[in-house]
Amino acid sequence: MKKNRWIAAILSIVLAFSLTACGSAEKKTETAEAEGNVTVKIGLTGTIYEDIWNPIGEELAKEGINLELVQFSDFSLPNEALNSGEIDMNAFQHHAYFDNEVANKGYDITAIGDTFIIAMNLYSDKISDVSELKDGDKIAIPGDASNGGRALKLLADTGVITLKADAGANPEITDIETYNVNVEFVEADASNIYAMLPDVTAAVINGNYALDCGLDPQEDGIYFEKEYADDSYFCLIAVRTEDKDNEVYKKIVQAFQSEQTKEIFKDKFKGFFVPAWE
Repeated sequence: MKKNRWIAAILSIVLAFSLTACGSAEKKTETAEAEGNVTVKIGLTGTIYEDIWNPIGEELAKEGINLELVQFSDFSLPNEALNSGEIDMNAFQHHAYFDNEVANKGYDITAIGDTFIIAMNLYSDKISDVSELKDGDKIAIPGDASNGGRALKLLADTGVITLKADAGANPEITDIETYNVNVEFVEADASNIYAMLPDVTAAVINGNYALDCGLDPQEDGIYFEKEYADDSYFCLIAVRTEDKDNEVYKKIVQAFQSEQTKEIFKDKFKGFFVPAWE
């Protein structure tokens, strides 16, 4: 009987230890799920952005936040994908484009952080200076409202055209008051304009596509954006409005807005990308 009591006591101790160990393991699992090991899909429109996001992703992975970079072929897709839940956030557009998309398409999405400014410049395979433009020359510009308006502002700054005083933030071709050089505008999707360079005299190309296609903004551009009076062309990170207070997404914004990212801008893009959060 005494031996049996000893066996029973030992079994009780083993059982208690096992239950404690199981409880500890379960608690660790719950903690891990709560604190990280999540995958966040981020929509982009150009492989150059991966050079920025990959190092950020490596740092975030240490905290259990795994970034999945999802590439889209043109600007018209990432906001729709975000709104519908196909991706969790996107980082490809500036405020002018974002505001226009939300106003006209009713997307329930919100900007939660600024990223960078990347200039939209004028490029050409045929001339080396704006002064060489002549009547009848064709200039390709983006066909969407915000980027097209930005291109027209750039060309107004060159003196090729003059815009009406009330043209607004996103002018259209109908807002041109004077053609100081009688050029013809060819509108196309922003992602296709680089391919049109052989067929036009000049083209206004978004910075991300210019870099993606191997253009050097400083070497190949014939006219450059100079100043940014407001945040219209500051690029941003967007999420669904219901997720704007998500702590994981806030960490991603914080990771982007870092000294590490500024070094990437400086080293990888020759300082052409400018931090927009400062």
